[in-house]
Amino acid sequence: MSVKLLLRKQEFTFDDVINLTVAKALKQLDLIPEAYLVIRSGEMLTEHELIREGDVLRIIPVVSGGNE
Repeated sequence: MSVKLLLRKQEFTFDDVINLTVAKALKQLDLIPEAYLVIRSGEMLTEHELIREGDVLRIIPVVSGGNE
């Protein structure tokens, strides 16, 4: 069984999820973990949480603004 990660209109599939954390998955996609939220079934995951077989995770970019 695999895991799907959805980022905008892109879909990424991981077949090997043994000991795969949110942070490791994001790094494999060349994404900075601090710049994204990962959602599973409506709940936000921390970067240390393990991904489970069959998960479908939404990756949402964090938007921030600054002062000029």
